[in-house]
Parts: sequence; structure tokens; C-alpha cells
Amino acid sequence: MIASRYAQRFVLFQNLYEVSQQSDQQDWQTLVAKLSQGQQLAQRAQLEELADKFAAGQQVVMEELRSGGMFLPWELGILQLGLAAGDLPTAYRRLAEHYRLCCDFAQRLRHYSRLPMVLVLGCGAVMPLMLMLTGYLSLSSALWSLVLAFFPVLVAMGLAGMLIRPPSPRRLQALMFSLPGVGRGLHCYQNYLFVANLAQCIGGGLALPQSLRQSARRMPESPAKGRFIRLAAQVEKGESLSTALMANGILQGVSLNSLPKGLAAQEAPAQLSLAIHQASEQQLRYWGAALPFTLLALVPWVIGVNAWFLGS
Repeated sequence: MIASRYAQRFVLFQNLYEVSQQSDQQDWQTLVAKLSQGQQLAQRAQLEELADKFAAGQQVVMEELRSGGMFLPWELGILQLGLAAGDLPTAYRRLAEHYRLCCDFAQRLRHYSRLPMVLVLGCGAVMPLMLMLTGYLSLSSALWSLVLAFFPVLVAMGLAGMLIRPPSPRRLQALMFSLPGVGRGLHCYQNYLFVANLAQCIGGGLALPQSLRQSARRMPESPAKGRFIRLAAQVEKGESLSTALMANGILQGVSLNSLPKGLAAQEAPAQLSLAIHQASEQQLRYWGAALPFTLLALVPWVIGVNAWFLGS
């Protein structure tokens, strides 16, 4: 069910992107681009009243997107960033890519969960049944053994459901981001979203300080968001972007060897986002295969529960 929900969101944004590329949609895309360019030019010329008019035009477009009711709040943030940069199709494409990764992660979880679930279910259900049939456990003891054996599974499923369905509780988010390995993968993906935001803003002609502020503001709510806001503030105070990225761990675990030499400053964020995307996808694929095997930690628990009822 989770994978199908992600697949539906992927199809939605992929279709929106494909429609935006059709010839009869070019007038709409030109309007979005002109609104963004007009606001930027007016701000550079210090024509605040004119800039406000262009911003009001963008707001009208944004309200149309919001009133449709089909977008989640964090998706609207990405779309609003696309409006500011004058490039909505790229926002659609980025959201489609996000849900493609989510689909892949959910499918890998489901595939690699089969063997651990068979082993846990075998120990948790078959063992009490066999003990009851051979007379070592009463019916009530066997039922209590089943309940206690699968209680951690039910708790884990409930927590996973709370985390997947936004908005997830902040304490639960903080716990997931602090877990060894898993937290690193989550931080890496948030880094990718931030740098992709930055690349879109700079590609749309926004100045670096404004691009950093907008990129941080449009990030989904997570324990990592404050780090991006601090990074934007550090660069505004005079620190170089590369130093701020390194100091805040944005480039941690990212191979920069694949970056082409002689990159222009304006092209660097886009190439950097591709490198972080590659590292993030590797992390997601690894944990999609590895996480299901943590279910095997329940096998000793199940055996201990049955042993306790045997001795009581």
C-alpha cells in the first residue's frame, strides 16, 4: 500500500512535467518565467513597488496550485521555489524523482522483508502452537505467548506508519535522524534536497544569498532544516559557500571525483546536487535491503517469551 501511494504521487508529477513540455503549455511556462524575471529585475533596480506587483502575480499562481488540494505542504514549497526561479517543470521533475526513489525504497523493503518475516512468524506462531499441541502449554499461555511475541512488531509497525504519514511527530523524526547508519542516510537525502533547491534558484538567476535563504526555507520540516538555515546565515556573514558546505557536513560521504573540471560557479550547485543524489540513492538502496534483517533481532525475544511460559 505504501509503495502504491508513492507510485501515485510519482505518476502525478511525472504527468505534470510531461504536460508542461507540450507546445500548448508554453504560454503558461512563459508567464511563470516572466513573473520571476520581472521581480528579480525590479529588485535589482530597487523598484520595490514594481517588484511587489510581480510577486503578487506569482502569489496568484501559487494560490491556484494550493486551492486545488492535491499537493502536500512540502510539495507546495518546492513548487513555490519553482515559481520564484521561473521554472515549474523542473520542480515537477524533482518531485517525480523524489517519489521514484520512495517507490524503489519501499519495494526493496518489501522484497527483503520476506525471509525475516517468515522466520519471525515461524518462531512466534508455530512454536507456541507446537508446545500447546504437545501439552507443554495451555491454550491461554499459548495465546499470551503469541501476544507478547508480536507486541514489538506491532509497535514497530505503528511507529513506521506515524513516520511515513506526514506530518510525523518531531520526536520520532529526531529519533530516526539520530540512529547510526539510518540517520546518515536521511541526512544525506536532506542535503541533496537542499543543494537541488540551491541549484534551481541559482539557475533561475537569483543571487547566492537569496538562493540560500529560499532553499533553506523550502526544505521539508525535519531535524536537518536548522542546519541549512545556519549555513545561509554563515554565507551572508561573509563565509565562503564551499567552507560553509564542508563545515555543515553537506559534502560528507560524497565523492567529488566525478565532478567535471573547470566548472563555472553557476554550474557547480547543479553538478554537486547530482553527486549528492548518487550518494543518497546508494544509501537508500543499501538500507532498503538491510533494514528488514533487523527483524531477526525478534527471534531471541520470541524464544525467550516461550521459554518463560514453559518455566512458569
